[in-house]
Amino acid sequence: MKGKWIISLLAAVAVSAGPFCAAAEKPGDAYFKGVELASQGNLAEARAEFEKSLADYSVYQYAKLELRAIDEVEKGRIKKETALLVFQGKQLATQKKWDEAIASYNKAIKQNPNYAYAFVSKGIAYMSQGNLDKAISNYSEAISVDPKFTEAYQNRGVLYEYRGQFNKAIVDFNTAIGADPGSPVLYFNRGMAFIYKGQYDKALPDLNKVIELKPDFAKAYINKGLVCEELKMNQDAIEAYKKAVEYDNSESKEITKDAQESIKALEDDSKKDK
Repeated sequence: MKGKWIISLLAAVAVSAGPFCAAAEKPGDAYFKGVELASQGNLAEARAEFEKSLADYSVYQYAKLELRAIDEVEKGRIKKETALLVFQGKQLATQKKWDEAIASYNKAIKQNPNYAYAFVSKGIAYMSQGNLDKAISNYSEAISVDPKFTEAYQNRGVLYEYRGQFNKAIVDFNTAIGADPGSPVLYFNRGMAFIYKGQYDKALPDLNKVIELKPDFAKAYINKGLVCEELKMNQDAIEAYKKAVEYDNSESKEITKDAQESIKALEDDSKKDK
């Protein structure tokens, strides 16, 4: 089985800085504008920008995280001045000022030692620096103070997956999906864990769910194609690869190239069998 897209996708999800390494003119503009507004205390305007950015898969989970933080302030669960310290840390993170960002998160935690959002944000900063041990530790701390904090399970699961601890990853993704069954990100990541375990029959339903929730997600289709090949469902694989080509809107068109190669190989094999 070709593993290029499985490996590259998992690595990208697990160790990239996500939106914090993107320039303002790239996809996710609304997310970055939301961070800036939130750091200034303009939470209503920030909410509107974060809600816009939910349409962008690359920042979807981050936007949901920030929206949750705004909800906690508006419902009186967290003091605004404490939340602002985290939002200000997020703004520093967009500039890759990791130490300053972490210091701001620590100030928030000092004000409220049970602030799960601050721990998750600090975990993301450590993950962006490649310090996975500290990242996992902070995600676990977030879960300890708030066992219902879905994003902590999601992020910790991704790092477990990256480290090859697939069973632990699946447990975390199961918990996150139970709390947020409408997130395509969670099904995608759990599907990747099943692929790494060679459990293609379990990966396929997750990829189908991703496609149901986000029908234009090219990376879900190319991975579905790979899984269908493993399950000897060659016609389904071809159809999935064609969809990957249709929805590949990247500049590099790497997905298109790989999908077209796979289609040709499957069609050539079919001709030989006749």
